[in-house]
Amino acid sequence: MIRTCGGSRGRAARTSARAAVCAALCLVSLFAHSQDSRTAQPAASVLQAWLAYPGVDTIEWPYAYLRTERTQSVQQTKRTDLFKELDHLTWRLENARRDGLLSAIGQWRGRLEAQKVYRQPGDWSPAWLMAHPHRSPPLARVAAIGACEPPDWVEVWDSTGVERTPWRSGLQLSDLSRRDGPLQLRSVDQVALITPEGEIKHYGQAPFNYSDAGVSPGTRVVAALPLGGEAFPWIRDAIANLLAHSPVGSACREMELNEKESQDD
Repeated sequence: MIRTCGGSRGRAARTSARAAVCAALCLVSLFAHSQDSRTAQPAASVLQAWLAYPGVDTIEWPYAYLRTERTQSVQQTKRTDLFKELDHLTWRLENARRDGLLSAIGQWRGRLEAQKVYRQPGDWSPAWLMAHPHRSPPLARVAAIGACEPPDWVEVWDSTGVERTPWRSGLQLSDLSRRDGPLQLRSVDQVALITPEGEIKHYGQAPFNYSDAGVSPGTRVVAALPLGGEAFPWIRDAIANLLAHSPVGSACREMELNEKESQDD
């Protein structure tokens, strides 16, 4: 569905945000056309690069992203470090015959191994870039910009593996851990919640530190394994970091800005 500046379609909860983005795009477009440019000029900023992105007016901005020149290599290194820890943990669980936890770790690893593209977490919408011009990354360091179709699910990573559950309006974190919910919290004091933009938040789930939160489409929730030791919160947060750097949604499309940096993705 194609939307233009001033249109009224879209989800009611996103109306104001989409209006701000449309206004930003219109302002930048008018400024660009007002310049004396008889020949086409390359984009000078991420904001201008979005103007050249096909279908920019249809993007749901929480599911847009960019990749910087270092993101891929840094996150691949962190994934390797996590896998080394999972290998050590797998050996211990095999000796203890904890088949259920071994299955969960196998699912975690399979999903992380399938991740090929890593983004830079954050809000990179035109509205945000216009409001924070000094925090926009230099275009020369950006490998690509992209956007995905919004998902209709919430994803849970816990001691049973990885499970997606349908999202619904008004969904809360507490709904995921109810009797028929997918989130298992036995012996779990805290979970990591990753927003679609890649922000990581921690919420207490024990009686002494309990907190709740709203959950939007594409949110991922990670719980540590119900075992004692400092390694398990570290593993939870390492997984959360990798998920924060992974694009959210389906049918993701990219526009390369720096071919040299993008060719290995």
